[in-house]
Amino acid sequence: MVRWPIRIKLMVGLCVVVGMMLILMGGSIFGLHSFHVSNLSLTDQLRELGASKDLIESVFRLHAPREHTAQERANLIASAESAREALAGYFQELKQNTMRGNRANSGLDELGLSFLMDDGLAAVLQDLRPTDPPVGPALHGTSYYVTQHPEMLPQLEPATDLASRIERLKHIVMLLPKELHEDFFEILSMSKTQYQASRVIVWTSALMVLGMLCGLMALFHRWVLNPVRLLQRGVRRVARGSFDYKIDLNSGDEMEDLAAAFNDMTARISMTYAELEQQVQERSRELVRSERLAGVGFLAAGVAHEINNPLASIAFCSEALENRLGALAGSADDPEHRVIGNYLKMIQEEAFRCKNITEKLLDFARCGDIKRERADLPSLIQGVVDMIRHIGKYRGKTIQFQPKEAVLAHVDSQEIKQVILNLAVNALESMDAGGVLRIDVRYDRGMAEIVLADNGCGMSPDVLENIFEPFFTRRRDGKGTGLGLSITHRIVNQHHGEITATSPGEGRGSTFRVRLPIHPSEKVEDAPRELAAPVQFA
Repeated sequence: MVRWPIRIKLMVGLCVVVGMMLILMGGSIFGLHSFHVSNLSLTDQLRELGASKDLIESVFRLHAPREHTAQERANLIASAESAREALAGYFQELKQNTMRGNRANSGLDELGLSFLMDDGLAAVLQDLRPTDPPVGPALHGTSYYVTQHPEMLPQLEPATDLASRIERLKHIVMLLPKELHEDFFEILSMSKTQYQASRVIVWTSALMVLGMLCGLMALFHRWVLNPVRLLQRGVRRVARGSFDYKIDLNSGDEMEDLAAAFNDMTARISMTYAELEQQVQERSRELVRSERLAGVGFLAAGVAHEINNPLASIAFCSEALENRLGALAGSADDPEHRVIGNYLKMIQEEAFRCKNITEKLLDFARCGDIKRERADLPSLIQGVVDMIRHIGKYRGKTIQFQPKEAVLAHVDSQEIKQVILNLAVNALESMDAGGVLRIDVRYDRGMAEIVLADNGCGMSPDVLENIFEPFFTRRRDGKGTGLGLSITHRIVNQHHGEITATSPGEGRGSTFRVRLPIHPSEKVEDAPRELAAPVQFA
């Protein structure tokens, strides 16, 4: 898709608006120009009409002498001179209109009539003043057209005397209104044509401007209103908690970039919200687990304390009975004597077995002193691996541990050994013969990380959720007490570390990750205390 930035779109919109204004302005200017031309033509034609009126009046004042008196002759000469002046005025208006181009035609017919009238008036004055010098024409061009190009002038009957010349002048001047009427008609026809052209231009301009306005509104809705509406809808949806809402905007400008940034922001918010929710669930499970561990610890301490005393009495009494039975003479070969001795030994073994169980319970409940120091984790792990490799039932399984660097952490060495031992034993127990346990240790994000990965029986999601619960066990031999991983979890938490378990599924192995601080923790540690002290056998 072609990207058009907002500034380009604004320039396009501005160009459309300027085009609309230019079209309207062009139509208006054309109409005004047409009106101005028509007005000038009519105004100049009215001036010419006024001058022709004066000319006609002055010509019609000429009359042939009846009594041939000197006064009558003088009046006729004055009227002829006045007619020549009126003719000169009309000729000046005609000449100016022709030169300005404000006439509907060239004005040659009016010029021809003017030259004929000028020649006739000169002839009348020559008849009235025969003794004076010859009277010449008053207009420039009269002699040229009358003598050299008479074919260009209207053809009229020649006059022989004064009366016929006056009548001929009146006939010529009466032809002038007809020419002026034709001029007015041509001006009106020209004005009508210009009006029709102006109307077509105005309507065409109006329709073009209307189309451009509709297009501009459509572009404004597509480029501005619709993106803003989609952004507003997206903001409202996200404000109501729909963090998975996506704004589908393809405007090809900064609005699309804004929508993409908004979608990226909502995706990040959704991921953060999911991570926070997961962390809350994990912290909730840890809190419940801690409460359970505390309750189980108190219960285990009390039960172990109460059971240790009866177990001590049972073991002491069975040992005393065995000693007395051995002091009886002559009873060594008695079958009943051997049965009683075996039973007494069984009682002692089971009592000590119960003692071991109660000691584990007390170890689980006890929060002893933790002596932390900088320790080399690969050395601790190597010691545990060397010890496990000498156990016969694990010889058919492989432990791969090849540290690449020294990893130091601020821990209690003995307790971390116990953590590694518990995790390694659980991993070996979950594998068949030929299984492989891989142990790795490294630095990761400011902490020391120990990774134990096996290809054993794996775990389901339900098992992963309760793997660190006390007394929860899934050992295949059915001999587990469910306290090993709980103790491991407690030790790691006391070190302000993290332990997580993952598995792709049953039969696909498991991975445990232990993260420990590499520097002394800044958290205030509670003073160590014992929930219950173990009672030793007498």
